[in-house]
Amino acid sequence: MLNQKFYTQRRQKLLASIDNGVIIIPSFPLKLMSNDVHYKYRQHTELLYYVGYPEPDTIAILEKNNELTQFLLFVPKRDPEFEIWNGKRYGVDGAVHEFNADKAYETEEFESELLPILKRNETVYYMSGIDEKIDQIVEKTISVAINSRDKIGSGPINLINPINIFHHQRVVKTEEEIELIEKSAKISADAMTNAMEVTKPGVFEYQIEGLINYHYFKNGAERCAYPAIVGGGVNATILHYITNQDKLNEGELLLIDAGAEYMGYAADITRTWPINGKFTEPQKEIYSLVLNTLETCTKMVKPGIQFKELSKIAISMLTEGLIKLGLLTGDRDELIENAAFKRFYMHRLGHWLGIDTHDTGQVVIDEAVLREGHYFTIEPGIYIPTDEDIPEKYRGIGVRIEDDILVTNDAYRVLTKNVVKSIDEIEKIVGTKELP
Repeated sequence: MLNQKFYTQRRQKLLASIDNGVIIIPSFPLKLMSNDVHYKYRQHTELLYYVGYPEPDTIAILEKNNELTQFLLFVPKRDPEFEIWNGKRYGVDGAVHEFNADKAYETEEFESELLPILKRNETVYYMSGIDEKIDQIVEKTISVAINSRDKIGSGPINLINPINIFHHQRVVKTEEEIELIEKSAKISADAMTNAMEVTKPGVFEYQIEGLINYHYFKNGAERCAYPAIVGGGVNATILHYITNQDKLNEGELLLIDAGAEYMGYAADITRTWPINGKFTEPQKEIYSLVLNTLETCTKMVKPGIQFKELSKIAISMLTEGLIKLGLLTGDRDELIENAAFKRFYMHRLGHWLGIDTHDTGQVVIDEAVLREGHYFTIEPGIYIPTDEDIPEKYRGIGVRIEDDILVTNDAYRVLTKNVVKSIDEIEKIVGTKELP
């Protein structure tokens, strides 16, 4: 958790971006995994960003009007029996003294305390769909406050989803965030290198995944940023393959897409390499096309360029390369116009990174003009099906290469550069160590 002054600064910036009103930010509820066992809890992104409070059943209220500006927290009550089984709660006192709330209440008091707040505010900023129980309370209380407006002359008349405000603030990373991002990227990069070193025919996908996770936890990451993709052979052509159960075979490629979450911040790396340590010629052809595309697009990154310009270059390079390989036929520009490349390249060139792996989606990356503090992936790929019209030597080859990019004041930094990408470097390290 960051120093509380950073959360305070974030809340101040958020309030400065709105007119008078009240912002309500609920936590995620606990989710059952099986019977009475819950998944390990992960706080909702916005509450994590603006408050840092780690517990479920929590609601933050930020109020700004002509009378006052205040930050309220509604948190689970202290319960000695609960804490014996599940660990200490911060409670009302902790919410004030450790999280800088102006006032704190037990969660059960939320509905009664919300009503007078709504009665004095015309605008309510609330993003529904996070917790159905809180949705019902907010909706009910807004209705009551609206009905009393004729009597008291004030109350809510505007209900606004604040997700655009949240995302536009979070998309630019601060110095404090960048320190955490760099640590997350390093942990993830080292884990990916370890995976390369132990890859050999006969090893199972889940064994590689286990080694990656071990490295994350050993180095302070609290969780995986997302379920790892560890796909050998044709599994590498499945974009979101997470079964990770098959044996790795001689002569095939292994694609791994994995990243750690460190202090709330995600990394996201993909590398592809030969299971036996040596690329075949067809594998080299596909791999080189993807690598050249990645490197060309990365070198274009600088403040002021639109991300869609990178995407256009990637599509052009991949389409031209697929024509040269005989996987597409026809005029390049016509193939691009008809999106023929989507048979082999189906996804975008990249996405924002941050607290979420696919972060700040309301800021459409292809429409964004890059600026200092933007953090995103570049991840071209080619995925060749096993269809009969495909030349046999290319069938079932899947290659994706993904780096995490931070825009600086005049150019960029590749935070995942420590994971080798060149064919020569990869062939030198694959299979050089045994699984522990």
